[in-house]
Amino acid sequence: MDKPIEIKGDCKFMQDLEANNKFAIYNLIVSIRDVKLWTKGMKINRHWKISHVKKYFGMNGSPKILLEKMETLHKIIMGDL
Repeated sequence: MDKPIEIKGDCKFMQDLEANNKFAIYNLIVSIRDVKLWTKGMKINRHWKISHVKKYFGMNGSPKILLEKMETLHKIIMGDL
């Protein structure tokens, strides 16, 4: 990936992660799945919005860039990088 991952330090994901809340990892995994479906033209449910994902993770960009950032973040957290 060319661009670095930029995350706002006060986002809900970072707060959950720092509190050793396993819910943060779960949200990351499920959100990766949801954004993959969104990039293929499928909406998860009628209340789901990409802006909610961006706000929770403190990231911005198009859905494809957001997906790349989230997948890289997952690899970093799980120790694959």
